[in-house]
Amino acid sequence: MKRQGFQGQRVNRRSFMQAAGMGSLALASIGRVFSQTPELPEIRIRSNYPQGLWYYDPVGLYLNPGQTVRWICTKFGATVTAFHPDNDDRELRIPEGAQPFDSGLLGDDVNNTFEWTFEVEGTYDYFSRNHEVLGLVGRIVVGRPGGPAERPLGYGGREGWAPIFPTAREVLELVSSQEVVEKKLIRYPTRKFGRRFPY
Repeated sequence: MKRQGFQGQRVNRRSFMQAAGMGSLALASIGRVFSQTPELPEIRIRSNYPQGLWYYDPVGLYLNPGQTVRWICTKFGATVTAFHPDNDDRELRIPEGAQPFDSGLLGDDVNNTFEWTFEVEGTYDYFSRNHEVLGLVGRIVVGRPGGPAERPLGYGGREGWAPIFPTAREVLELVSSQEVVEKKLIRYPTRKFGRRFPY
């Protein structure tokens, strides 16, 4: 049986069904490709001058090994820097064997994003060189918690590494690795740390 097609062309039913089947397969393949492409998680570096805050949001993030994260900074002066002796003599708070990262200064017209791929499983703590004193620190758990970041904060003082600022310590103590694994994403608690001028 033949039917009239578009613009008066005759369409064979078998040809039509084959074409429809091929189209469905193509759409299914495209759908699989897009569903297998992991979304790139983003962490924003935010500031609120009236409250005296600089913070990473989210402050806690869960990743699978091999995932990449993008940090976005729109105000000049922050960094994304791993707690590692190679970075300002900080105590080691990333997995042993993982490469220490450091974005350099972010927030100008050229450098307002930084990306890093996390290959090694474990817990990663990081900070901003210019704002750690204000509590600009964060935690990422890749796969499962583990490594030096699971030790008590400040353990490196015995080895002569730089101390962790009190506000940074307070923020990291609120972001347990287990909670990061359970919730996958933890927002920065601005209500807890926000202050009003004058201090």
